[in-house]
Amino acid sequence: MSWHHLMEITLEKINTRSDPYQLFLDSIKHKETKRRYKNLLYTFLKLIPNEIYQDALGEKPPNNEATTLAKFFVDAARKSSDLASDIIAAYIKEDKKRVEAGEISPQTLPNHIKPIKVLLDSNRIAVHWKSLSKLYPRITRGSNDRAYTTEEMQRMLEVSNDITDKVIVTMFASAGFRLESWDYFTWKDVVFFRNPDDSFRGAALCVYRNDPEQYWTFITPEACNYLDMYREKWKADIGVYPNPDDPLLKAVKYPTIHRLNHKGVRRRVENVVRAIGLRPPLPPGRRRHEVKLDHGFRKSFNTNLRRAKVDFLDKEDMMGHKTGLEKHYERYAEEDFERFSEYEKAIPFLTISDTERVKFENQKLKEAKKNLEEQIPTLVDDAVERVKKELTQKGWTVTE
Repeated sequence: MSWHHLMEITLEKINTRSDPYQLFLDSIKHKETKRRYKNLLYTFLKLIPNEIYQDALGEKPPNNEATTLAKFFVDAARKSSDLASDIIAAYIKEDKKRVEAGEISPQTLPNHIKPIKVLLDSNRIAVHWKSLSKLYPRITRGSNDRAYTTEEMQRMLEVSNDITDKVIVTMFASAGFRLESWDYFTWKDVVFFRNPDDSFRGAALCVYRNDPEQYWTFITPEACNYLDMYREKWKADIGVYPNPDDPLLKAVKYPTIHRLNHKGVRRRVENVVRAIGLRPPLPPGRRRHEVKLDHGFRKSFNTNLRRAKVDFLDKEDMMGHKTGLEKHYERYAEEDFERFSEYEKAIPFLTISDTERVKFENQKLKEAKKNLEEQIPTLVDDAVERVKKELTQKGWTVTE
């Protein structure tokens, strides 16, 4: 049977593909991204007054369903991209008021706009996004909140009786990803690197796999050790090791494997931080704590990479910031993750436990000593040849 007999283009399939909301859904690969974008888009669509559609299209949406509202917005945008831009600009301005009131952070606002962009892009509608992005609030770098200190994170590990909490703290501290990343991580997202003695050298970590924001960063040998212990506990609990597609962390309240999502992780971090006395009740009139619950780890990661003098563009790339750099992390051998050598410079700063830091430094000294020992015969031979050449040039007869 020829290939064209296996294919069939039907009117039904064409009509399905022409549904603006379905095109939006089809363009999002990751389940968690799809859930988040659906909710954010629906929030936006419900805010648009029906009168706008009456003026632009001569009719109002017959119901309040996401599919209907998406179709009306896309139809209006197709008729006038300026109208779509004006609606989005009005939405940004309203969201800015929430930023000014301290309800959301300046970094959150662009995330509210991404699903709208996906909807319009998937329906091939061009909008001048650069001019809209100029409406975003300025992100202040010198904000009042601070990073967790190494001593505070050491105390977190001390009070964490559960291996799950130790994995959360060390991975947060050594990779600096955002809280929502826990909704994506699976076991295939961690690529371990090992030393000749089979101890952990570190690992590459894929953040937001299959999401437009996907990037790679790394974790320390310390975090690898805790993750390996967690894997052994998983086997003890379930009877088998986790599969590559299983969630990295599982919730304990279910008999079957369920993801421990970002809300569950946040609750665990809050309990640990409270246990070390770092999150007392806020005094009257104060809206924020000194250290943000999860962002304190990201700030610490950023600070420690700077302290280690990691290349700025590499640092930005490891934090998932857009730098315009080409991505190089598609393969799975240690040497292919070319920024790992830069990351290694920061491992002493990113390691929480003093014992683990000493172990890492000893490993580096052992490697340096081995390299030197391997080089000594060559260095001696080179020196002998150099002396022979100099003596010969002076007219001396050199014998073996």
